[in-house]
Amino acid sequence: MKKKMLINVADEEESRVAIMEDGILEEFTIEVASREQIKGNIYNGIVVKVEPSLQAAFVDYGGNRHGFLPMGEIHESWYAGDATSSGDRERRPRIQDVLRRNQKILVQVAKEELGNKGASLTTYISLPGRYLVLMPASDSSGGISRKIEDEEERKKLKETIAQLNPPPDIGIIVRTAGLNRNKTELQRDLTYLQRLWSSILEKSKQSPAPALIYQEHDLVIRSIRDYFTPDIQEVQVDNRDVYRRARDFFQAVMPRYQSRVKLYRDKAPIFARYELENQIEAIYSHKVELKSGGSIVIDQTEALVAIDVNSGRATREKGIEETAYKTNMEAAQEVARQLRLRDMGGLIVIDFIDMRNIKHIQEIEKALRQAVKRDKARTQVARISQFGLLELSRQRLKPTILEGNYLHCPHCEGTGMVKSTVSLALSVLRRIRAEVTTETVAAVKAILPMDVATYLQNNKRKEISALEEHYNLTIQLLGDPAGRQSEYDLEFVRRAVPVAVDLAPVEKSRRRETAPTVAKSTSSTSSPRPSRGERDEAKERRPKPAIAVAEPPVESIAVNGEAIPVLAVARGRVFWRLAAATRRLEVGQATPARSGSASGGRRHPGGRVMRRTRTWWRRRSASSQNAEPAVNAEASKTTGSSSS
Repeated sequence: MKKKMLINVADEEESRVAIMEDGILEEFTIEVASREQIKGNIYNGIVVKVEPSLQAAFVDYGGNRHGFLPMGEIHESWYAGDATSSGDRERRPRIQDVLRRNQKILVQVAKEELGNKGASLTTYISLPGRYLVLMPASDSSGGISRKIEDEEERKKLKETIAQLNPPPDIGIIVRTAGLNRNKTELQRDLTYLQRLWSSILEKSKQSPAPALIYQEHDLVIRSIRDYFTPDIQEVQVDNRDVYRRARDFFQAVMPRYQSRVKLYRDKAPIFARYELENQIEAIYSHKVELKSGGSIVIDQTEALVAIDVNSGRATREKGIEETAYKTNMEAAQEVARQLRLRDMGGLIVIDFIDMRNIKHIQEIEKALRQAVKRDKARTQVARISQFGLLELSRQRLKPTILEGNYLHCPHCEGTGMVKSTVSLALSVLRRIRAEVTTETVAAVKAILPMDVATYLQNNKRKEISALEEHYNLTIQLLGDPAGRQSEYDLEFVRRAVPVAVDLAPVEKSRRRETAPTVAKSTSSTSSPRPSRGERDEAKERRPKPAIAVAEPPVESIAVNGEAIPVLAVARGRVFWRLAAATRRLEVGQATPARSGSASGGRRHPGGRVMRRTRTWWRRRSASSQNAEPAVNAEASKTTGSSSS
């Protein structure tokens, strides 16, 4: 078994470290220069908010978002005076009694920022060395790594730690690399960590808050410290400066292995030389092929990872039970490897192929538990249920390999699927039908993906022509070559409807002024009172009031938060605009104020644009004002003829 550690830092943008065993990739870590590594860093922070409902505090440590500090991660040394002097020691204090706002506190990043979540912080500081982990202000000393299972070895290490005489307020944990190390090597590592902690305390007292106090090592030194084991025969580095730093670290921490560090000098890239590039690309794949012909499919969500085992082309065995057993056994080894390479955390559910033999089920469970022992993350494995499902939980050590290397697809927005051309075309046609049935639309303008516009023009030409003829409108379909498959825009132009303005109140006021004259003339003459029929005839001869038609202004209303260019439409205006589902409408957001209007439009909770109360027609237009003298003259002429 030949084991090597390969370090690729030829490009400044990315640093990669891989551990291969017999040509198979077993460990892989990548760090992008654009994404800063903050896990393990120690900061001076300021408490900006205390949340009693969450029993947690938000701390400003200088990051993009405030860090989250729960009550369980606050050491007693940071308790306020009231909390420490409380007589009831058994009762757990509340966070509002422990911390106060604007309090300075020393914190360490336990988990990095993930999505919209801030970093998780802790006041229990831990400083990892090569063989030991120093935990200041901790009463637990003599801890041994869980990876060391031999009871005799654990007993020897506890006796060796007791001989080091560590301070009573400092806890020590022996790492897996500390196995078979003598007292001198452990003492040198402990002395280095104690000096480091003293310098951190001194710098914290002199520095303001927020401020960075201690920064973790880079990827190369951190990988050598955490992953190098005596069975690794070579450590090859393809950069001369990084090679010197790695050699100096070996000389300071483990000088006996200094000769294993070598500078890679070949012309071919180091990962291509050992045929690792294809294996690294398989890490990002949704489906992983197995040697037997089967495969595993990995689907990752925010808090759950689902892994499905398929038999595929595995048909070498005699029966279905043997085929399922062999495929599941190979899948168990590959699942443990993929979890390490991709660093998946949280709850993981594996759907194995159904097996009826209980012995086979127990062997699969044992094989999976044995495979995850190589993982540095804490892992808990359950049993296979009656449905063939196995649940396990894994600690998340670092950001997943997909973060920083992949972006969400702008077309599907991370869902992995987009509507087909036919489905999207029918969806657009249905929305047009729904709007034009109101019989208030004069024109429709659609900006669609090129395939969708072509399909509608060629396959739905009769339906579109029928809509134009039946509702007396025009439908314009435009194809956008640069448009995405899931996005489209619909613009509807409103039909200009004549609005009648009743001028009867003005006519009544005019008649009131002439009423006394008419009454006086009728009283001077002794003509008899007209009959009912004569009154109806006179009423019919009376001129009808004029009707003023006001033309609505040509305007546009922006639906997606941006103004639409005004369309030159005769006696009409754009009155709403619909967008695709991927461009979600801002519910309750006011539209920019229109020209000549006192207030802007607003949206319906469902996303539609609510029609505004029409008040402009109440104002008499210039044409109606010019028509008033003619109407008054005609009215007086009619009154004079009736009196005579």
